[in-house]
Amino acid sequence: MKFLQPLLCLTTDNRNITHAEQVRVLIEEGSKFIQVRSKKLPFSELLDQVLIASQYALENDVVLIINDFLEIASRTTVSGIHLGKDDSSIQNARELLGENAVIGSTVHNWEEAKTVKKLGLSTYVGLGPYRNSKTKLDLNSFLTPEDIRGIVDFLYPIPVFLIGGIDLNNCKLIEEFNLAGLAVCSSLSSDLHYGVHVKNFINQITEVSCTGV
Repeated sequence: MKFLQPLLCLTTDNRNITHAEQVRVLIEEGSKFIQVRSKKLPFSELLDQVLIASQYALENDVVLIINDFLEIASRTTVSGIHLGKDDSSIQNARELLGENAVIGSTVHNWEEAKTVKKLGLSTYVGLGPYRNSKTKLDLNSFLTPEDIRGIVDFLYPIPVFLIGGIDLNNCKLIEEFNLAGLAVCSSLSSDLHYGVHVKNFINQITEVSCTGV
């Protein structure tokens, strides 16, 4: 199983550079754990982007995963996949990708947490939403601090990454909630410069004595 750094960087459709280029920039800025997430690209175009990005990842010993697309994960050299509740089943993903693949599961509530725990097939969990997100505008239900603490404790030893509107001021939440790390998308960048805040996140996480999984 690959070592997971406490900062999970997500690419986005909402920039004027390709997902492969985003991965290249994130790696240059120090990221070691990246998820390619697209909700808009056609399959063939996304496959091409992931093929390029996976080469960057291999050359730099970076854990690169794809969101949702099990076929793309199986046809490329990515480290694994992240699955939401409406995506391919984690059983299928684990069978197809193998026991060493990194497979993340999304958890929004206690019911989903119980399913993940019972199956015992997830490498890590993305827990959220913590609050409003610039990349998901239809969110209307957020986890309370009590829910976050309880679900993290319940899922142990599965590593949990908090997601949803995370910014630089939230790095302290890793210690507060005993998280494995934070999953970040929009706050990695300024309006003009993609990935400009990656080093700031890494430094902030280091300052609060956070370690990888």
